[in-house]
Amino acid sequence: MLILCDFDGTITEQDVTNLIWDKYIRPDWREVLLPPYRAGTMAPPELMAQGYAPISATAEELLAFARPQVNLRAGFGDLTALCETNGWPFRVVSQGLDWYLRAFLPPEIKFHGLRAELRGTWKVFLPPEAQLAPGEDYKVWVMNRLRGEHAGRPAVFIGDGRNDLEIARHADRVFAVAGSTLEKLCRELAIPFQSFTDFHQIIAALSRQ
Repeated sequence: MLILCDFDGTITEQDVTNLIWDKYIRPDWREVLLPPYRAGTMAPPELMAQGYAPISATAEELLAFARPQVNLRAGFGDLTALCETNGWPFRVVSQGLDWYLRAFLPPEIKFHGLRAELRGTWKVFLPPEAQLAPGEDYKVWVMNRLRGEHAGRPAVFIGDGRNDLEIARHADRVFAVAGSTLEKLCRELAIPFQSFTDFHQIIAALSRQ
């Protein structure tokens, strides 16, 4: 198996970017930024770029604010250990920023996320190797690339949000956080999935394979 997992709201119980935006940008950002994103006229990387554009605080300052509020979901270490034992490639696939993914994840965990540089304020962009076709989803692009590297392995995706919908459509098996937007969308669109509240439930399901 090839195991792909979202970060914000999936590996973590909280969304790191939401915490930062609630503190550092205009209080009505949900009313301003989310409608075009939900309507499909603003892709997730553009949403992230616009949201972080006003912020001039350093990564260290932002992490000092966010870190005490963020918890990893129970069982994450056990899941990655299971993957290592079974030889299942495990990758974090996120539209979050590279500096906070690196800060919160164990150093041995490989991840794919957006790049960010502080140039007075934050500039957010896709990694240079991600040459997407018009309208192509970044997470789907990552999945297809990893499938090419691990041919013949079924792709399992674990996520929670709206920006996980496209990769969920393309995965062979989907786990969605219980009560999440992804769970709701999968149910509405008849995408097969299993709900979970912690990673031990995923471990049990995968161990029965």
